[in-house]
Amino acid sequence: MAKKNPYGEGGPHNLENLEHQLYSRTPPPLKKESWSSEERHIRIAPGWTEDAERKQSALLGVIGKIMPWIKRIFIASILFALFAGSVALYGFWRGANTVSSQNIAISVLGPVAAPAGEELFLEVSIANYNDIELSAADLLIEYPDGTRKPSDISEPLLRYREALGAIAPQGTVSRRLSMVPFGEEGARKLVKVGLEYRPKDSNAIFSRKAEYEFAVSAAPVTVTVQNPREVNSGQTFETVVEIVSNASAVIKGLSLKAEYPVGFQFQEGAPAPTFGKDTWLLGDLKPQAKRTVRIKGRIDAVEEEARTLRFSVGTQSPKDEKLLGTVFLSETTELTVRRPFVGLDLLLNGEKGKTFIARGTGPYRADVVWQNNLPTLISDLEITAKLEGAIFERSSVQGGGYYDSSISSVVWNKRQDSQFGSIEPGEGGTLSFTFELLPVATNPSLYKNPSMQIHVFARGKRQDELGAYQEVMSSFTKEIRVASTLSLQSRASYGGTGPVPPKAETETVYTVTWALSNSSNGVSDARIAAILPSYVKWVGSLDANATVEYNPLGGEVVWEVGDVESGVGIGKAPREVSFQVSIAPSLSQVGSQPVLIGDAIATADDRFTGIKVESNRRPALHTGSTPDGVLKGTVVR
Repeated sequence: MAKKNPYGEGGPHNLENLEHQLYSRTPPPLKKESWSSEERHIRIAPGWTEDAERKQSALLGVIGKIMPWIKRIFIASILFALFAGSVALYGFWRGANTVSSQNIAISVLGPVAAPAGEELFLEVSIANYNDIELSAADLLIEYPDGTRKPSDISEPLLRYREALGAIAPQGTVSRRLSMVPFGEEGARKLVKVGLEYRPKDSNAIFSRKAEYEFAVSAAPVTVTVQNPREVNSGQTFETVVEIVSNASAVIKGLSLKAEYPVGFQFQEGAPAPTFGKDTWLLGDLKPQAKRTVRIKGRIDAVEEEARTLRFSVGTQSPKDEKLLGTVFLSETTELTVRRPFVGLDLLLNGEKGKTFIARGTGPYRADVVWQNNLPTLISDLEITAKLEGAIFERSSVQGGGYYDSSISSVVWNKRQDSQFGSIEPGEGGTLSFTFELLPVATNPSLYKNPSMQIHVFARGKRQDELGAYQEVMSSFTKEIRVASTLSLQSRASYGGTGPVPPKAETETVYTVTWALSNSSNGVSDARIAAILPSYVKWVGSLDANATVEYNPLGGEVVWEVGDVESGVGIGKAPREVSFQVSIAPSLSQVGSQPVLIGDAIATADDRFTGIKVESNRRPALHTGSTPDGVLKGTVVR
């Protein structure tokens, strides 16, 4: 018996029918309830069905819009894959016609070591293992510093370039090169080899590089330095430098450069240095030829210490004749500087040091401090202070020793003091004398950059281990430099405007003039400064070429003079400048002479002594300082 359909005949029996009824606009038939005879219709709201259809329509619209783009992306991916495959196939097909720098070999054959100054040969080979031709190939060589041309070793060889032309596939090109290296023994030298080329049917330029390194096995010269192993401080000694050629060719432009230790005082050289005190041009040196340089000097040291002298031999620099261009060899020598047998020092007015700056004529006090530094006794000690120069007054020298005016020396020995007959180890003392300088400022043409020296010598005898007497000697030198003297003059005069004598509450203009003189040494950065009182007004400078400035904040007037040569104002006109100021005296200043400008002073840098010098201080100028006299400078009503 068939099951009865609850929806009536023809009603849905499956999901499809349910779905059709769910979305249908036709309401289903009324269902009769068993418990009531009343029929009810169940209706679906029209808004609900419209929402469902609207959502379904929107979804289908979005899908409709996306689908064309998905198709396009898919088609583009296929096209890109086809293109990439084509490029790969083309590259594979063209692979045999490309040039790779890895398929170009550069080999450089030569010795691992070579003597300086001898011709060195290199074999350079270039192989093209590519399948196409290298066109327009160029060989480039960069040589190390100090390399010279074999044809003329006086000419430097820095770079070499040669056009090789075309290099065929699987072809090889070779070149034989030569050079003359120079340098210190053991130095590493590097030759850089390069190839520039263009592949066939191409305008692009490519390169391939290689390097060749070798060592300098022997210097072209040998240098021998001879000097004592030990010297005393202040003791003169000789250093002998001997240079011998090892080269098979002439070495041109040979030079010697010396580097001295701290405290070394050069005295003389044989031959004399070409430049300064440390450079010798020795000229051309033939094979096996020899040059000898002798240097005399001394080293001043306070304590025992080691000092090193260094000598370098090479060729003259083409850029600076005072320098070495290529160094062949450097040799150092060390010596021990011991304390002097007799320690000496000279103090002037209590000041130590090698240089003393004197201001004025003096007198000046000199104290010679001495001490026996030996562990043994010194006998017959004699100390001499010798004054050298033309700026001291010979008749002014006075002291406890014997003064010999004919040689300008003060001497102390056992004739004046029996103590000098025998000096125990560590024993010492102080010897004094005084002297005066000449007024060098009166004649700067004669005493330009005035200076003098005081040399102190100590001589005696000591007994060595064998009982023999040896002479011992020490020395010390001090230089005296006289500072330049600046002289400043100032004056005031009527400026041509206003009443004279000045009248209360009425303006009067005055002209102020400064004149600067300089004595023996040239000076730089000279300047003069003074202060204006608050009741004085600045009018302006009368000299357009002079740098005179007024600062209203503080009221300072400054003249930047600049450089002033020696002798200005002495035998020739001084440096002058004029400017104007004005004053309108108040009633409280009636009967007085108001100040126009304050004290003035000049300062400058002494180029010879290296110190700052000052002029005399000029007093303030007032209304009564004018040539018109005191009465015309007093303020009236």
